Amino acid sequence: MAFGSLEVGIVGCGVAGQAAASFLAAAGHRVTVMERFRQAGPVGAGLLLQPTGLAVLRALGLEEAALAGGARIDGLLGLNQYGTTVLDLAYGDLHPAAFGLGIRRSALFDLLHGRLLTSGARLLTGLDIVDVERDGPRALAVDAGGGRHGPFDLLVVADGAHSHLRDRLMPEAWAPLYPWGCIWATAPDITGLGAPRLLQQRFAGSRQMMGVLPVARDAVTMFWSLPAAALEQDQPIDLETVRWQALKLWPRAAALIERAVDDNAFVRATYRDVWLPRWNDGPVLFIGDAVHGTSPQLGQGANLGLRDAYALDASLRDASDLKAALSLFTRRRRPASRFYRQASRLLTPFFQSDGAALAILRDLTLRHACYAPMTGSMMAATLAGLRRGWLSSDGLDKDGRFVL
Repeated sequence: MAFGSLEVGIVGCGVAGQAAASFLAAAGHRVTVMERFRQAGPVGAGLLLQPTGLAVLRALGLEEAALAGGARIDGLLGLNQYGTTVLDLAYGDLHPAAFGLGIRRSALFDLLHGRLLTSGARLLTGLDIVDVERDGPRALAVDAGGGRHGPFDLLVVADGAHSHLRDRLMPEAWAPLYPWGCIWATAPDITGLGAPRLLQQRFAGSRQMMGVLPVARDAVTMFWSLPAAALEQDQPIDLETVRWQALKLWPRAAALIERAVDDNAFVRATYRDVWLPRWNDGPVLFIGDAVHGTSPQLGQGANLGLRDAYALDASLRDASDLKAALSLFTRRRRPASRFYRQASRLLTPFFQSDGAALAILRDLTLRHACYAPMTGSMMAATLAGLRRGWLSSDGLDKDGRFVL
C-alpha cells in the first residue's frame, strides 16, 4: 500500500459498492458499508456481463461461480418487425474465445454479497444516508434520523442512478430521466429462445422494443419498452396491451410472453443520463451509476461499476496520498465512462423514442455498419466494454479475456 490504512465509508450495497468494499477491505482499509434497506438485495431482473466485468469478478475470485450460474452469450441479434436484421454483433469478431455472460441480478448480488461478508468490511443496514458533513479533511455520513457515521478519510457514494446524495452534494450535476424505460421479468426458458446463446431483440419503429437475454441454463430475462410516464408507481401497467403488441411483434416468444403476463412478474425500471462536473468533492467520491448512469441499451451499467471498484483499489495502491489517488482514479475512469455515456445518449433515441424517422434511419444503416470491417469491429468492441473513447479501444489477451 502506498500510504496507510484509511477509514472508508461506502453508501450503497449494489454492484459497485459491494465490489469496492471487498477490494478495499482486502487491501487493509477499514471499510463500513451503509445501506438504506433493512435487507440488502438486488434491483432488477437480469444483466449482461462483458469481458471487462468478468475480469473484475476474476480479480475478486468470483468468475468461475458467475460462469456456473449464468449463461454464455456469443453476440447480439436484433430484427425489426419485418424480419430484417438491424443489429448483428458477435464477440467472436474480437477473438474466437470471447463471450459475454447473461446472469440474474440476484445471482450476481449473492456472489458479491458473499464476498463482502467475508471481506472484513462492516455492513450497516437500515441507514438512509441523506447528507454529508465535513470534519476537516474527512467526511461524516448523516442518516435520516440525524445520526452521524464516521468520520471517514474517504466516503464513496454508490447509491445508484437515482442518487439523492448526488442531488444534495452536487446540485450542478445533470441527471435527467430518460423518456423511456422498460418492464422486466425473468422466467423459465419454455420457448427455447436461449438456445442460440444470443441477446435477441425485436423492434417495431422506435416505440416498441422487446428483448430476451439468457441468464441461466434454463432461464431468460425478457424486457419490454415503455414510456417513463407509464412506469410511474401509481400507474397500473396495461399488461393486456403489452401482451397483444408483444405477441404480434415476436410470435415465437408467445409462451414466454403469456407466462410473464399471466404471472404479473414484471418489474419497472427507469434510467437516467447522469453527468457530473467532477467525480469527487474532497474526500467524497462518486462511483457506479451515481456518476455515469445510462440507459441499458449498451449493456454496460454493471460492468462500468465493477471497473470503478477495481480502479479505486488500484489507484489507492499506486498513489502516494489520497488526493493523488483520487486524481489518478478520475484519469483512469473518465475516458471510458464518458464514451459510454455519450454513446448511450446518442443511440437510445433510435430504439426508444417517438422518432419514427430515427427508426427508419436505424433500419437502413445499422446493419451495414455491423458488417463493415471498420465500424463492425468498433461496434463489437463497444458491446464488449472495451472502448476508451471514440478513437481508442482496449484489446483482449491471447485467450480472449480482458486483462485489468
